[in-house]
This record gives sequence, C-alpha cells and structure tokens, in this order.
Amino acid sequence: MVRLQIGKHSISRRDLLYTFYGLMSFTALVSCGTNNGNTGNNSSTTLSTNATSDNKGSTKLVRLGYQVSGDLTHEKGTIEKRLAPQGIGVTWSQFVSGPPLLEALNVGSIDLGPTGETPPIFAQAAGTNLIYVVNTPPGTGEGSAIVVLKDSPIQTLAGLKGKKVAYSRGTAQTFFVVKAFEEVGLKISDIESVNLPIADGRAAFLNKTVDAFVESDPSLIKLQREGSIRVLRNAQGIKTPGSYYLASRDFAINNAELLKAILSEYYQVGQWANKNRRAAAEILAPKVKTDVDTMELTLARRKYDMKPITEEVISAQQKVADLLYELKLVPKQVDVKGATLTAQQYAAITPDAVRNKA
Repeated sequence: MVRLQIGKHSISRRDLLYTFYGLMSFTALVSCGTNNGNTGNNSSTTLSTNATSDNKGSTKLVRLGYQVSGDLTHEKGTIEKRLAPQGIGVTWSQFVSGPPLLEALNVGSIDLGPTGETPPIFAQAAGTNLIYVVNTPPGTGEGSAIVVLKDSPIQTLAGLKGKKVAYSRGTAQTFFVVKAFEEVGLKISDIESVNLPIADGRAAFLNKTVDAFVESDPSLIKLQREGSIRVLRNAQGIKTPGSYYLASRDFAINNAELLKAILSEYYQVGQWANKNRRAAAEILAPKVKTDVDTMELTLARRKYDMKPITEEVISAQQKVADLLYELKLVPKQVDVKGATLTAQQYAAITPDAVRNKA
C-alpha cells in the first residue's frame, strides 16, 4: 500500500482521498446505474472492476460517470446510439460530486467522467492515475454562492471570520471559497470550515448549526426565490480554468477513436442545449427534482462548450494546484502536466470542432 508522510503522521493513498474528500463511505455517496426507470439502452451497473474488453482487447463496454446536477447526453442516449453499431455497450454511474467520481475512476469502476477544477488536484496528490481529456469553460458564476440566512447578523464575507462555513471539501466549492475570502483579505484558515456533503451541509445551514453555506443551482435559485437567504458573494468574476472530462490513462491511450466519438456526442448535445434551453430544461428538471423554470435558469448560468487541453489550460490549472498546496490543503506539490497526454495523443482523441478552438 502506498503511504504518504504528512508531518508526524503516515496516511495511505486511499485514506488521503477519504480524508480530503470527507467521505464517510465511498459506496454511501454513490448511486450507480440508471435505476430511475429511464434506462433507455443503458444496462444497470454496479461499481466493480470488471474488464471492459473481450479477450482480443477490443472494448465492448464503456462506463461513464456523471453527477447529480444532471447529464443531458445521458438522458438523450446519443452515445449509446453512436456506439451500438460497433457492438459497444454503455453504462452510467451517478455520483454526488467530483471526488467520489474520481475515486471510481481510480479503482477502475468507470472510464470517463466530468468534475470541476479542484477534484483532479486532490486526486493527483493522492496518486490517482488520471488524464485531463478536455476542458469545459466556466459558466457565469451566478450558480454558486456563499449564503447566509435572511435573518443572519452577518452582512459581509469579512464578517465570517471565525465563523462556521459549510462546504464540500475537495470539490470546486473549495477553490471558490479560497478565492472569495482572498478578496477580503482572509485565508481559509480564518474561517471554521465545516466539511459536509452538499445535502448535509444544506441541512446544517437551514438548522442554523453553521453560519454560512456554499449553495449551488438549482437549490440556490429556489432559496433565492423563497427569500430565505442572502448572497454574500457568488462566483461571478472569480477566475477559474473551468471543469474537465477526465479518463483513466489506459482508457485514453488505448481507445483514442472511441474516446473521440464519445466526446463528440457530449459536445454536440451541449451545443444543442445552448440553443434549446427550454427543451433541455424539460428533460433535466424531473431528473434533478426541480421545476422547468428553475432548471432553465440553471442552464442559462451554465455554458455547454469544450476547449482542447492546451499549454494555456494546463498553466491555469497549475496555478490552482499551486495555490491549494501553498494553503496546505493538499500535502504535496502537484504537477498537472503529469496528468496530460502528448500533443499527438490529444490530436487523436479531440473532436475536430473542439480542436479548432485552441
């Protein structure tokens, strides 16, 4: 077992993942398969390390991860349609956030999935052998916010010094919190960070056991419309590299043509969603248990697009990694380039429409 030394303490790679991500139980945070009655052509799946190739090495099953915020490509079934003529099946696993998705990638339970900018850095620090496949630029920033209850005496971010702020450590919320407090001259160590999964954090916030909470759409929209919260700072104007699709190194290298086809479907569905937000909202709303109007506004704050992994993208991500290390949120310096491919390999997996955006 690989162990890392942090101060006087020794910790295993997996324990490191769980410590940073706040995972009480990996399986407790993951809802696998498509057992919501909308399986389409997808077969139900469980987290396992079953081989995805036949005895000749040809991939016969692609395992994709997605998050509870919803995935239009999953719902529309376009990847299944694209791969069916090749005799390749598709299964999907849903995750509450990026960190457990990347742990599933690490243990070989999925081949590909999306996360924000922060989870890959924690994963690399813990020794996960992942690859940045493609970059997805950030949205407007309005969809995430540090909030307090309407009757809270706290009026500004600076007023949260020494107070309890709930967020999910290791997710993109971490980088947001760091940058937001940096603007008002505070470090993350100046607040009492309460590391909770999103649903638990929301409950603690509404029960007033914490002073503030990092909320995201569509729940953020709902609370704003109810008038029960005040937004101290949303993520508008906070510079971030955005999000990424990440894959296991073996899958990315050995399935270039297949990966390119999958990314092409993600990209095309995203372009459709940008032009048909209402229709997209009607598809996603019941899946994320919200109303269509709220989902439509949520999508308006997102940006469905892709950019290739370039030196500029890598440099921006490295700045995030360096900051998290400087603040001692990760125990070791992370080299983002160690989780990238060669230019030739990227050319083989990146859809033409995406590669032209470099």
